[in-house]
Amino acid sequence: MWILLMAYRALLPILVSNMLIACTTTTSLTESELAQAAQQGQGKAQYELANRLAAKPDYPEAMRWMKQAADQSGPLAADTDIRGKAALQVGRWYQTGLGEPKNPKLAQDWWQRSAKLGNPDASYQLGLACRQQHQGKLVDECLDWFEQAAKRDHADAQLVLGEWYAKQPGADADAIEWLEKAAEQGNREAQYRLGLRYEQGKGVAKRADLALRWYEKAAAQQQPDALLLLASRARGAEAVPLYQRAADAGAPQAQLWLGQAYLGGEVVAQDLALGRYWLELAASHGSHEAEYQLSLQQSDPAAREHWLTLAAKGGVSQAQLALAKLQQGRGELVAARQSLASAALQGNVEAHYAYGEMLRLGLGGEADYVQALKQYRLAANANYRQAQYRMGTMRERGWGAPRNRLHAYAWYLLAATDGNKDATDAGNELEKGMTKQEKASGQKLAQHWFIKLEKGQLSEKMQDNT
Repeated sequence: MWILLMAYRALLPILVSNMLIACTTTTSLTESELAQAAQQGQGKAQYELANRLAAKPDYPEAMRWMKQAADQSGPLAADTDIRGKAALQVGRWYQTGLGEPKNPKLAQDWWQRSAKLGNPDASYQLGLACRQQHQGKLVDECLDWFEQAAKRDHADAQLVLGEWYAKQPGADADAIEWLEKAAEQGNREAQYRLGLRYEQGKGVAKRADLALRWYEKAAAQQQPDALLLLASRARGAEAVPLYQRAADAGAPQAQLWLGQAYLGGEVVAQDLALGRYWLELAASHGSHEAEYQLSLQQSDPAAREHWLTLAAKGGVSQAQLALAKLQQGRGELVAARQSLASAALQGNVEAHYAYGEMLRLGLGGEADYVQALKQYRLAANANYRQAQYRMGTMRERGWGAPRNRLHAYAWYLLAATDGNKDATDAGNELEKGMTKQEKASGQKLAQHWFIKLEKGQLSEKMQDNT
């Protein structure tokens, strides 16, 4: 009896402490009270103590107590939710190397333990890690983890599933289901994507009102694409605050728009410094068009070339064309030819002509009449008069294609429409050796081409015959 009494007295402080922990929130306890409860095996106290130690930060001690909170079993253990959160946090610390050396394998082991305890964040984290291991591909194993998280109302996982189903043939219904779940939970990316689907009628009935509703919900959460879309549909000064919000949310296109607006001074008061600020911000966020616009603002040649080079590498054809002119002026013909080829590849009309000139003259490489004719034709079909004149000379002399005086004459007539003197002189000279019937036929052909070109209806077949 005496032994039992002594044992009860020894256990009494622990029992009282456990009752206090059970009846009060651990956040109201001092660190010393938490430490005492944690040492006595209280899982909830161990978890709270670990969080407080991490905030100091003291990650080694935090890691020790977080592991104990996750591992604890029996009547003193924390509930399943807290143990799942503890295991998740241990995994995160192993992933980042806090408290213990970085160890991705152990991180995933702890996340799997957390997922088994029902933690959706752990399942989602395992899905992300799986996708990374498979170079961004969503193999079945990864989808299983995301689905596990999504079924536990993890909005980001639901978005992942929605996006995945959106790419699968005949799976629009599944895509809509998961996107709606994520959107209803407030996921702004899902809200924006639902807006697009209702606007396009993809997988749902086309509804402009519902599209606008989801766009506005996404925009209210600063979703950049939704803000940008709403801004693009506003007019005049009404667009400015919307573009401002989109720019503040990090949308490079909105930052570019603001930069150009402040430089132009049409919809807002002109402010050159503010305009350059927004252009530089857009450029820092990957807008190559902003880099080109910045090049136009430079008075220093070196600074101008710096921005031009960046924009040209980013694929801005106007920058490639401007850079080619600089390179050509310095005698860097090989580089200039390459810059023009890049700009022409993107359909820049002036670049088509300038590239054709280099190919015809053999500047920066071998002469190539066939390719030169192709470039001239592309510019000529866009009503670039000088290119039309060159088409005339090429067809008259038989360079790049068989000689055809009738076609040459028609091209000269087209080029002379806006008073091109070279074309007028060349046409007049060619007429001297033509019959009235040939001239009439050439004029008729030129008129036919003129109508087609004005309507933008010159077919590929016609291009081959010109």
